[in-house]
Amino acid sequence: MVSRTNRAIIQLLAIFLWFGFVISPALHAGTLSSSIISMFPKDVGELGYADLGHARNFPWFPQFQSQLVPVSVLGFEQFIENAQVQHPPSIDQVVWARISLSSRESGHLKPGSGQLVAVAAGQFDVETIKSFLDSRNAPTIQVGSEVVYSSQTDLGMSEGYFALLDNETIAFGPLEGLKRILGIRAGDEGNLSQNAEMMASINKASTDAVFWGVLDSSGAEAAMQHLIPEAMKFPQANELVKRSKELLISVRASSNIEVEFQANSASPNDAVVLSQLLEAGLLSKRYQSGQYDPELAKTLDSIQISPNGSHLDVFLHISDDQMLMVIEHNAFSVAM
Repeated sequence: MVSRTNRAIIQLLAIFLWFGFVISPALHAGTLSSSIISMFPKDVGELGYADLGHARNFPWFPQFQSQLVPVSVLGFEQFIENAQVQHPPSIDQVVWARISLSSRESGHLKPGSGQLVAVAAGQFDVETIKSFLDSRNAPTIQVGSEVVYSSQTDLGMSEGYFALLDNETIAFGPLEGLKRILGIRAGDEGNLSQNAEMMASINKASTDAVFWGVLDSSGAEAAMQHLIPEAMKFPQANELVKRSKELLISVRASSNIEVEFQANSASPNDAVVLSQLLEAGLLSKRYQSGQYDPELAKTLDSIQISPNGSHLDVFLHISDDQMLMVIEHNAFSVAM
């Protein structure tokens, strides 16, 4: 049976990782290829990144990958293995986002809406893979200069489409969403690298993050309502959250796990008040837990809350064993 402490930790981490972009993974935003970033639309408001190459070093990687990474990417790794066209693993990094279907629909998508597209970076034997697909008469669609393949569901792939762009890059997604990012790659419209606000947020990602996620104001509001449920019980919290501009979540992994949550408030005063409400909420929770579960109280004591100008920083530290426990209890299963 899972103890009260473990259940509380699971619940707390599930909240922190719900938008996981944020999930949602030792490369950082500054070293993520600009060619990959520039494949996403300029109007993207939520972006997730996973460093699978680094995460494979940890015992919790299989569960982590299955709960966080888009199924289209996982399916391609399964296809590679089943088709025996090259030795897995082949994917080192994954970036994903929910996008509108055209620039005419640009604007803030509601959290969870839009089509989920992903771009994977790694080492791929593209010619061998293409030869195998051609030998199976795999259905194809020409999109500009790129050939889009229908997923091979009988070999482990999920429903959808993918494009073998080069020996280091593959794109995945529903057909219309994939068409849009291929068009952006061809220069048909503006791309994410031209969105100064989002790029500034992306560049805040930690240098050793196993994964990170960036959300704009609409995504930040929805996420924070789940991130700080105790604080949201205070009437003024809703207005403060609605005025939030962005949210960054990152997870760093070594011998211990550090979860960082950074919210950009509308003003320094908003950040201070929100930090006070969060402190009050945690104090209440700690008082309750101290009466029946001192271990949980110590865990809550490890949370650090710090307003820094208009930013609100929250840090949480857990062990590798707790990370595995969290994953095994599906904390990542609700990721974007």
